[in-house]
Amino acid sequence: MKRTVIGCITISVCVGLWQLYANAIDNHYILPPPMQVGQRLIELLRTPQTYHIIVASIRRLMVSISFAMIPGIFFGLLAGRMTTIDYALRPLVTTLRTLPVASVIVIVMILVGSPITLYVIAFLMLFPLVYEASKQGVLSIDTSINEALSLESSKRFAFMYSIDLPLAFPYIKTAFLQSFGLGFKVLVMAEFITQAPSSIGRALYDGTISIYYDTVFAWTLILIVIVTIIENGFHRLKSNLK
Repeated sequence: MKRTVIGCITISVCVGLWQLYANAIDNHYILPPPMQVGQRLIELLRTPQTYHIIVASIRRLMVSISFAMIPGIFFGLLAGRMTTIDYALRPLVTTLRTLPVASVIVIVMILVGSPITLYVIAFLMLFPLVYEASKQGVLSIDTSINEALSLESSKRFAFMYSIDLPLAFPYIKTAFLQSFGLGFKVLVMAEFITQAPSSIGRALYDGTISIYYDTVFAWTLILIVIVTIIENGFHRLKSNLK
């Protein structure tokens, strides 16, 4: 109860500051007031096309996460056991983690230039997260277990599935949850830059070039709500699985 009250107070303060700043600027095209954005939000929620756009973006997100999880877990578990794999992939992973998202999007657009661009971009951003989590999960395994497994090096892949994966699962689960927030932000940015049809990014782009900033703010609020619902839902699922 206390947490909810404090959250509501914080939101009220932010909305109040927003209203004060909008009054100071006194230009609804530059900074629409909260009431105008709220009205536009209601209009969007009453439009069936809004839900088609949301579903399309979420579907892209789920596909992208799936593409990143499978190789990320596989190579992460291997890297936790084999330093050669870790050394080989470390430059790539470090580069992907340090590169600005906008640069990656532009480079992939130039190199790929096809409908799979969005999936490639999301994969490149999420793979390092899953890879590092899986690797750290293996490295955190008790030393006595590692010593026992080192005696059976010929069965490395069997042990990776039956032992490493279950023991590293808490780390992988955390990376999976983090992938939704990060993946959604990356995906929407990629949709915005590539102007992907039927996407939240394209809706933001159209609102920007048309100077309908109330639409941009309304879609931003929708994004916040979607990410919050997804993350809270998975956190509750995580708690139930404990």
